[in-house]
Amino acid sequence: MPEWLLDLLNPTGAIGTLINTVASFIPNPAEKAKAQLAMQQAILTAAITADQQQRDINKVEAASSSMFVAGGRPAAIWLCVFTLAYTWIIAPITTWIIIVAGAVHVPALPTLNDAEAQTLLYTLLGISAVRTVDKIVPGGTTKAIQGIFKKK
Repeated sequence: MPEWLLDLLNPTGAIGTLINTVASFIPNPAEKAKAQLAMQQAILTAAITADQQQRDINKVEAASSSMFVAGGRPAAIWLCVFTLAYTWIIAPITTWIIIVAGAVHVPALPTLNDAEAQTLLYTLLGISAVRTVDKIVPGGTTKAIQGIFKKK
């Protein structure tokens, strides 16, 4: 699950603050805590359901025989790979060769934003802290997120 969504779902985040505000109108402390927990669980369930539905859509798109449906993700990955290869390998080696040759003055090679390409590539490949959480937290990301909302 994206970090921005975790921030929103956190009790001190925007949605957590909204839940606390709505629950503040309930005078009975037991009912208030019960309502807060119910709202948090409803939001968490909706987020998990949306995440699962997106995974199902991704599977259908990947199975498509159309290059314009199934080819978008690989095309984005290859663009990221090219950007990183250009930034880390092609441009530095080409610049070095030009400097060593010293024959002509060549303007600086264009730069590409490799930070954004890395972020997109890692996201497309599923390489993120979420994968780490899935491996180290019993029950995976879902249990970790639910743990945020447990009463202390």
